Amino acid sequence: MTMTREALTDVAAIAGAAPLSQMRLATTHGNAVVIGEHPAGAMCVDGFRRLMAAWVEGYEPHVESVDFVGASYAGGMLSCGGMHYFATRLSAQETAACLRERGDWPEQAHAVVREDLLLDVSVVQVLSAELDEPALEEAARDAQAACLVEELCRDVSAA
Repeated sequence: MTMTREALTDVAAIAGAAPLSQMRLATTHGNAVVIGEHPAGAMCVDGFRRLMAAWVEGYEPHVESVDFVGASYAGGMLSCGGMHYFATRLSAQETAACLRERGDWPEQAHAVVREDLLLDVSVVQVLSAELDEPALEEAARDAQAACLVEELCRDVSAA
């Protein structure tokens, strides 16, 4: 099954926010495109972000999967080195407000929100020096879910 343009845009935004990202995009034709710093990468991360920003409506990417080198990408979240990244369609201000409203947010967890104006998404980085990996991932997944619910509420109220 191929990835949607929206999902690949999220990948590009996350790659732009995660330092020194390198990934392989597996195509439906059995090829792989390496995104990362030259000379290993066929395209740099910023070039990939610009490509996704200029994507022509009506065309779907022929990418089956994304594999970040040295990290795990599943369910729209990149996990690497005690940090978790996900993208949301909310603005940075809306995202920060959504996360502040979380009453059950662990005090030891920190969220950094970066707005990617080129791709019109925000990327949230969740990190903690005190929480173990399962607790940190749970906090990141809860934050991701809260942002998804806020996106849905916004879309329904706009309809």
